[in-house]
Amino acid sequence: MISKILIVDDDPDIRGALRRLLERSGMQVTEADSAEAAIAQLVSSRPDVVVSDVMMPGRSGLELYTTLVEHSPRLEGRVIFLTGAADEPAINARIEELGAPLIGKLEDLAVVVDAVRLALVTSPGT
Repeated sequence: MISKILIVDDDPDIRGALRRLLERSGMQVTEADSAEAAIAQLVSSRPDVVVSDVMMPGRSGLELYTTLVEHSPRLEGRVIFLTGAADEPAINARIEELGAPLIGKLEDLAVVVDAVRLALVTSPGT
């Protein structure tokens, strides 16, 4: 079974790089450039894992997380956050409360593939 991944980021370069990495790893990828677009795609794409930027115009990735889990409880524990501000204590604290992985955008994005694989095998959702 091919895993479906939804990438949510307002930066098209980040989305493209992640898409290529995840597709090369055998995953099916859809993209959204905002939280609103991600929510609109939720029913049709039925992702197994969501990779989301934290800070986006409009609704943040943290606000998106709440909506995702309300509409699709199986995504709890299956959202991976990306940020360019990984050293921000306020961001770290909130994401730590959720128990979600946080990956800095300045890190090797190949780490995201490992985080997705881990979410797929350790989270209760399916």
